[in-house]
Amino acid sequence: MTVFRPSTLLAVLALAAACKPTPPATGPAPSGPPAPLPYVPLTSGLPPIPAVDAPLAIRLIAPESGQARPRRDSTFLYGTVGTGGAALAINGAQVPVAPNGAFLAYLPVPADGRWTLSAFRNGQRADAVYQYRLAAAAPRATSDTATEAGPATDSAAARPAAPAESEVFATPRTGTVARGGDTLATGSDAVYARPTPAGTYRWFFPRGTRLQLLERRRAQYRVRLDTTVAWIDTVNVRPSADAARVPAIGGPITLAAGAAPELRIPAAFAPFLVTTDSAGVHVTVYGQPGAAELRVATDDFVAGATQDASAPGELRVDVALSRWLWGYKAFYDRDGTLVVRIRRPPRIDAANPLRGIHIVVDPGHPPAGTIGPTGFMEKDANLAIGLRLAERLRAAGAVVSLTRTADVSVDLAARPEQAVRENADLLLSVHNNAFGEEANPFRDHGTSTYWFQPNSAGLASTLDRRIAAVTMIPDLGAKWGNLALVRPTWMPSCLTESLYMPIPEQEAALRDPGFLDRLAEAHIEGIADFLRLRADR
Repeated sequence: MTVFRPSTLLAVLALAAACKPTPPATGPAPSGPPAPLPYVPLTSGLPPIPAVDAPLAIRLIAPESGQARPRRDSTFLYGTVGTGGAALAINGAQVPVAPNGAFLAYLPVPADGRWTLSAFRNGQRADAVYQYRLAAAAPRATSDTATEAGPATDSAAARPAAPAESEVFATPRTGTVARGGDTLATGSDAVYARPTPAGTYRWFFPRGTRLQLLERRRAQYRVRLDTTVAWIDTVNVRPSADAARVPAIGGPITLAAGAAPELRIPAAFAPFLVTTDSAGVHVTVYGQPGAAELRVATDDFVAGATQDASAPGELRVDVALSRWLWGYKAFYDRDGTLVVRIRRPPRIDAANPLRGIHIVVDPGHPPAGTIGPTGFMEKDANLAIGLRLAERLRAAGAVVSLTRTADVSVDLAARPEQAVRENADLLLSVHNNAFGEEANPFRDHGTSTYWFQPNSAGLASTLDRRIAAVTMIPDLGAKWGNLALVRPTWMPSCLTESLYMPIPEQEAALRDPGFLDRLAEAHIEGIADFLRLRADR
């Protein structure tokens, strides 16, 4: 789901200015102020919200400053009135206030795009007004939390363009991937392609991949693979006027066993697709005229390989493994040979599964991240969990690296790159969630974990079960998600979304040291459960 969240503290400060709240009145409030509504937690089982007795002051966190009027019937608002025991009315509708002053509401969108908030306590009153921007919203860049926005080239693909910018080529042309990295290991280093212009990522092509270009449609090329097509952003491809040529396998296909098994296919930089499952690794090379000689070496991990050239224009090689695949890298040698390096599982002791396992812990954000109703920032909650998690993992014998240990900004791509560079066994990104623009917060919330590569699905499941048992909120389960932190191919990697920051009792729980300790322990137990399932037998 695409999240809609405040991106920085500056946005919050700008919003406070936009709302223009009036200071609490010094005299008595008008007769007949509403009585406070009792706050009933949306989720039970979390620590009680501590009471706050402070001056009355309205601070609206969502909607954001400058947000366009939503194109739907109802929407959510959240923020704080500064103190507990207050009554709050939004456009005349009473809204419960939590003991710490936080509030969360889901109300019909006003026709004039104007929210009027009035808070009352002990004879005092505070008011604030918020006005949506009535013009259509400009496209927003989103950050990598619950869903991944993808590289900046995504927005270019959606930009309107003149019809003259589209062209169908009478003869397929040659194109070479000229951007991205030269390997597929972090999940974000290679250039992606989609089955439809706006579809999800399916193919990842290292720099140097040679493509058959059929058409340029605005900021994308339509590319021939076999009997299907892919769409790739033009900015990532260097086109040529030369007619595309069908590459041919330039020699035998080899599979070497040993400490670092490798499948080598002399594919002349042809595009490819790698898929994995519990049986092994499956590599499809496109534009191939037929089978080639296959030379296979086996051992206790590599059980064998077969090839299949029955589908028109493609060659598939299936590598069978005797144990679970841990990860892989895919890249081209200088002569265009496709190399798929297969990673053996680490040695795991079932009695102490964390001992010696190298884990990279990523306390998600900054930049970006969401903000709770009282102003608690997700980046700070994530860091508090991550530091506790690292300390306890080390105590259990694991080798731990963190992508950050303080309130500093770390580039999104640098986080999985660190895990690959350090040859980590696992990558875990710690997050807490926010609502999508279409969400009803009283219905659409829960604990979830995300995975992208099949070898990570089991880790996501064990983490989700353990974390949901601690949060005691609805369990949304382990989900497939196109996120930068879960796309690495070299190791199992997952992203956790434990609680929803905008819900008052969930934000408050993330400030509670005892709850944070239990949440960190749940992450550790989830990792240990996964490792036991993969332990040496």
